[in-house]
Amino acid sequence: MRKAFLSLLLIVMVTALFAGVQEKLEQFGKDNGIVYVKPLVTAFGTTMNTGLFNTAKVLKPFAFGLNVNMMLAFVPDEDKTFLPTRPDLYLPGTEIYLYEEPTEETATVFGEDGTTIVHNSALDYIPGVEELDIQMPNGANLPAVPFLMPQFNLGLPFGNEIMIRGFPKVEISKDIGDLGFWGIGLKHSISQYIPLIPIDVAIQAAYQNLYVGELLTFSNLNANLEVSKKLLMWTLYAGVGYDKTDVAADYTYEYTTLVEDENVPGLYLPGTAEQHIKFDVAGENEMRATAGIRYSLLLLKLYADYTISKYSVFNAGIGVSF
Repeated sequence: MRKAFLSLLLIVMVTALFAGVQEKLEQFGKDNGIVYVKPLVTAFGTTMNTGLFNTAKVLKPFAFGLNVNMMLAFVPDEDKTFLPTRPDLYLPGTEIYLYEEPTEETATVFGEDGTTIVHNSALDYIPGVEELDIQMPNGANLPAVPFLMPQFNLGLPFGNEIMIRGFPKVEISKDIGDLGFWGIGLKHSISQYIPLIPIDVAIQAAYQNLYVGELLTFSNLNANLEVSKKLLMWTLYAGVGYDKTDVAADYTYEYTTLVEDENVPGLYLPGTAEQHIKFDVAGENEMRATAGIRYSLLLLKLYADYTISKYSVFNAGIGVSF
C-alpha cells in the first residue's frame, strides 16, 4: 500500500513538472532550446544527487536500510528568464533576417511569461508577414522544484555499502511517454583505516539516470566526502561533493518561415517547415556542501539536511535500518 502511494505521488509530481515541457521545447530551435531547458537540467541534477547519505557510518555486512527522500530545490531568479537569440533565418536569396533582434527577456522552463520575437519590419510588404511573429512559450512559474526518491542501502564486507535507487518504468501520458529512473552508488569507509578516530568518515560515488520519453535523458554523476558524529540518538552529518549532470534532448522543431508560392515564382509567403533538433546540455550544479541531522529511534530514522549549491536544496527523509 505504501509503495503504491509513493509511486502515485511520484508520478503526480513528475507529471506536473514535465506536463507541457515537450510541447514548449518543440517551439524552440537549438540555441534557445538549450537556454530554455538548462535550469531544468540543473534543478534535477541537484535534486537527484541529494539524499545520497544521512550518515558517514557504513552499514555492517548484509545489514540493509530503506529510505524515502523528499527534496525541494530552490530556483534562483536569474534562472527564470533569458534573452532569446534571433532565429538564423533569412529572406531567401538575400542577407535580410526574417526577425528583429530580440530586446525583451523571455521565460525559461521555470519562468513566467514568454515574450514575442517580431518579424523584420523591412518585410512588411509581404502579405501575411505577421504570421512570422513567434510567441515564446510561458514557463511553469515555479519558485522551487520538488522530487521524491526511494532508496535501498546494503552493507558489504570490507567497509563498503551499496546504494540502489529507482522505480519501475511507468507511462506518464501518451504525449510525454514513459518515465524511468535508476541509480547506483558505492560508499567506502575511510575511518576504518584511522584508529581511535572519534568521527565516521567515508567517500561515495554514484551514477543516476532519468529519462522522460524520447525527449530528455538525464545522466548524473556524484562524488562526495562525508563525515558524521553520533551523540546518543542524534547524528550530525556533513559532506562536500562534486556533481556532473548532462541531458540529451531530441525533438522536432516546427517553425514558420517564408516559402515560395507554387503558382507565382518569386513570391514568398509564410509557410511551415520542420527541423530535427538534437543537443546535449550540462547543468550548472557542480560543487555542493551539505549539513544535516538525523534522529534514530530503534529501527526508525528521521533526518533533514540542507545543501548549498547553484540551486540550494532542502531534503527531509524517513527510513528504517535492519
